[in-house]
Amino acid sequence: MFNYILLGIIIGVFNGVVSRISLKFAIDKSDAVFYSVWLIGMFYRLIFLVGAIVYLKHKNSIMILPFALSLIFTQLIFELKPIKKNGP
Repeated sequence: MFNYILLGIIIGVFNGVVSRISLKFAIDKSDAVFYSVWLIGMFYRLIFLVGAIVYLKHKNSIMILPFALSLIFTQLIFELKPIKKNGP
């Protein structure tokens, strides 16, 4: 079980870093570019999560829930800190 939690954390860190880098790139661009990057990132994370769950289900793994929760929680940590601060 711990292996699946650790795997979820590692992959969540990877997805979180990719998301942060792409949003930092798009933050100063036009609204159309920023929201396109944001939407693509949301779909990427959703498809990645579904793909990982389907893969684990075909392996008959019962550790899908700990993996999914650790992946989602780790990605959430990267989204909590604002990319751009408003004001001074």
